[in-house]
Order: sequence, then structure tokens, then C-alpha cells
Amino acid sequence: MGIYKRLTTVLVNHASSSSSLSSPIRVREPWTIFRRGMREVYMSQAALDAAAERRARKRALRVDPPMSALQRNRYGPPKPHDPNMPEPINVLVGDRLSLHNRLQSLSRSGKLDEALVAARQAQYSRIRPTIFTYNSLLGHCHRAGRYENVFNLFAFMRQAGVIPNVVTYNIVLGSYVELLDMEKCFAMLQMIYDANMRPSNVTFKHLMSAHFRLGKYEDVMRLFREMLEKCYGADPPTYAETIEGFVKGGAMDQATELYMEMRKRGSIFSEPVFGNLIRGYIAAGRVQEALDVFEFVPEKVERTAMSTNAVIEGYCNADRINDALDFFEMLVEKNLSRDALSVAYLMDWYIEHGNLQEAEKLFRSMGEKGCSPAAVAYNTLFDAYFKQGMNVEIEKLLQEMLDQRCEPDSVTYDTLIDGFVKVGNLDESLKVFGRMKEAGLKPGIAIYNKLFGHLCNEGKLDEASSLFQGMVDGGQNPDVETYDILTEKYSREGRDEEIKSYFQNLLEKIKLSEELVARIRLQGQNASGEEKSKTETQAPYTCTEDNKNFEVAV
Repeated sequence: MGIYKRLTTVLVNHASSSSSLSSPIRVREPWTIFRRGMREVYMSQAALDAAAERRARKRALRVDPPMSALQRNRYGPPKPHDPNMPEPINVLVGDRLSLHNRLQSLSRSGKLDEALVAARQAQYSRIRPTIFTYNSLLGHCHRAGRYENVFNLFAFMRQAGVIPNVVTYNIVLGSYVELLDMEKCFAMLQMIYDANMRPSNVTFKHLMSAHFRLGKYEDVMRLFREMLEKCYGADPPTYAETIEGFVKGGAMDQATELYMEMRKRGSIFSEPVFGNLIRGYIAAGRVQEALDVFEFVPEKVERTAMSTNAVIEGYCNADRINDALDFFEMLVEKNLSRDALSVAYLMDWYIEHGNLQEAEKLFRSMGEKGCSPAAVAYNTLFDAYFKQGMNVEIEKLLQEMLDQRCEPDSVTYDTLIDGFVKVGNLDESLKVFGRMKEAGLKPGIAIYNKLFGHLCNEGKLDEASSLFQGMVDGGQNPDVETYDILTEKYSREGRDEEIKSYFQNLLEKIKLSEELVARIRLQGQNASGEEKSKTETQAPYTCTEDNKNFEVAV
């Protein structure tokens, strides 16, 4: 009998027994009768087993907390900070974090001198800057090329008792590297060891970059091996950058030595390692070694067209166009990776050697060879057409590009704007400039400068001012060339004060390069000096009976 049927029977019997009583008894509520009936219902054995199984599953899925969580003071009270070690990151809280943010805001807004003064003053106040705050200021000084400020601030820190960390040493070391002061560079490395710290990969990258600039490739290998020992190896980008440095310097023996050491160590390879080696071998005329590297690329390395393009680019740079074409055809036959850049290298070689028709023929056959036309191939033809003055073909190619739904990239727009400006077609260049803005791409400062020069040459200073305002609002900051172009053109029209005052106002609003800031302030000082000289010339001092004892300093 089912559970609900049994419950109904109990309720009915209870109701009938209650109605048969002669004495007046208060009738219980239906809910009370239901609960009493539920207590009289006995569950079947199957229901009991199912309930037990559910409880067992819940216990199996339950994750008990570890016993260590119940021991609140397992490790005892926290250890105090060692005064001989750098501060940990957890000190950057509260008022010290507010100070850090304020100094960073000053540095980013171009007020680096003010930030440096504030940091020195805060060091002897209640709220001292952390080592992370000092590292931020050192980084701003380094990026601005103010290496003397880096050294002075580092000396101030050590005098004030602030313990540097590895990042601090790396920034100072990088500044010495920029000046190629190798004695100070190795002194910084020794300071890291003396402080019982372990140098990072960045430390050795700085040192190796200096030796690359000096052409001391054997020392680079020595530093690289020291990095492998001290830093427990190197990552694939570090290998690729080091091999690239050897390739650019023509030191293929060292590049080969490092490559063979990678294979011996079982290091993790990346495709840029193979691409750099291939370019270097072909440039050195060691074609077979380049092909051996190309064949060795392991299957576990994600292989793209980078390595194949390295072979084609190397052949083209060595003027071995037939070998490049044969290699490209081999890629087509074996269905290996290739893209539009592979074709662009071949097209560029033909164009440089005056064979534009062959480049166009190769461009038209891209679809047959399994390469979809991309912006890089169109850009190659655009550049060639502009150099040949083929304006009609430019219009047709641009329309074809849009019809094929091939999205132009920033290089496409830069090429078109630059080309139209050079041929004197300002309206078309501004039209392309508008399309570039609509596509969400950010024009480079070089494009803006060319448009400024062309607008000012045609006397359209108001349009140049509007473009300049749009450039600043769009987040693109002017450079020294922008300043020189606009001040020169505006001076010819007698509006030099207008543009100079505008740049003066920019000093307080956006971050400008150190060179541009110095140029603006120098011009402002010259202008004030000329004004003062002019005033003194117009109203010279005279000596009368009333001011006999007045001395004029000349």
C-alpha cells in the first residue's frame, strides 16, 4: 500500500472515531490531524535505504577543513622585519600608499622635479616613502633620460638608510648601461652580491646589451652563462633576444654556440630563435645551415609563417631571388605555413630592382598559391605606385582593397596619407585621415607633423589649430618637430605668440617629453628677456639733480 493511501486511511479512521463519541469534544484542526497521521506512517525499507545512501554521498562530498586551520597560533607571532633587508610590499598601505600615489601623479604629469623634492622632504617626516615609491621615481627619471637624477636619488636613498631591492639596482644599472660606464655597471652587480641578493634576468640583460653595443660578444657569452648559473636558466624570449643580438652583430659563431648549448641543455625553444638564426645564416652565406635549422624546428613548437618568412627574407636580402622563389614553391607543394608577408618580401625585391610588372603578377597570383591578400601586400604596391606617380592605379587599388573587404592597417593609412601629402593632394590625404580615425586607429605623430606642415604652407592655420586640438584631445602628444613646424609657420603670419602661449598652457595639462619642455621654457625665457631689453631701451635711466646718488648697474 502506498504511503499516501495509508495516510488517507489513517485520517479517515481518526475522523470516524471522533464523530462516534457522544460527549462533546473539541474537534482538532486539520493540520494537527495531518501531523498525527504522519507519525503513524511507517516508511518502507526501500525508502530507508535510499535516505541512507543520500547521507553517505553527502559525507563523501564534504571537504573537512585542515587541522592547521584550528591552530590559530601555530607559527607563533609574526617575525619582525629584518632592518638589513628591503621592505616588503605590505608596507605600501595607508598614508604611505597615498604619498606613493601623489608622487606618481606628479611624475606622470611632467612635474618630476617637484616629485623628487617632495620625496626628499617626506623622507624626514612622519610618512616616509617606501622603496617601491623610490623605484617608481627612479624609473621615471631613467625613462626621461635624466640619469644624473637617478644617481643622485640612489645616493640619497642609501644615505637616508633606505635598503634598495633588486629592482632598484637594475634601474641604476640600466642608467649606467645607457652611458656605457662599464666600471660602474659591474660595481652595481657587485653591490647586488654584497647585499646577499640574487640578480635577476633583467640585471644580466642590461649588462649584455652594453656589451652588444661595444661589440664584445665573448663577454656576452660569459655573462649569459653566469645568468644561467645564478638565475637557474633563461626563458625562450631571453634566448631569442640574445641570438638576435649576435645575428645583428654578425657574430654567427657565438649564435651557433648558444644554439647548440640550448639543444644540449634541452631548453625550451621558441620560433623567434629559429627565425633569427635562419636570417643570420643566410646573410652570412651559410644557406645549408639555415635550411638545417628550418628542418630541425620541433613539432612541439607552434610553427607559423615566421620561420618560412625568415628563409624568404634572407634569400631576398642576399639577392638570391631564384632560391627564394624555389623555396616558396616548395612551401606550396608541401602545404607548409606561408602568408601574405611571404609574397610581400618577393614583391618588394622585384620593385627595388625595377620590375613592377612582375610584382603585380605575383600579387595577382596570391589566391592561386593559397595566400589570401592582406594589407601588407597592398601596402607594398601602394608605396611603389606613389613612387612612380601612378595616381590612377592608387585609386583603383584602394577601391579593390575595400571591395575585397581587406581591412587597411595603420601602415596602409600612413602610406596613403604620406603619399597624398607628397604629391600635393591635401584634400585626399585629409579624407584618408578621416577614414583612419573612423576605423579606430591612432595616427602617429609623424603623420600629424606632415599634415601640419602642408596645412601651414597653404595658409590654413585655423585648420592646423583645429587638427592640433584634436590630436591633443585624442591622446597624442606633440614632439619637438611639431613645435618647430607650428612656431615657424605661425611666426610668418605674425601669430607666433598665439602658438607659444598654447604650448605654455600644455605644460600644466599633459606630459610632454623632456626635450620639448626644455625647448618651450627656453623660448619663454628668451621672449621675456627680449621684452625686458626692449623696455629698457625705450625708457633709459637718466640722472637728475634729484637722484644724483642713484647708481645704474649696467
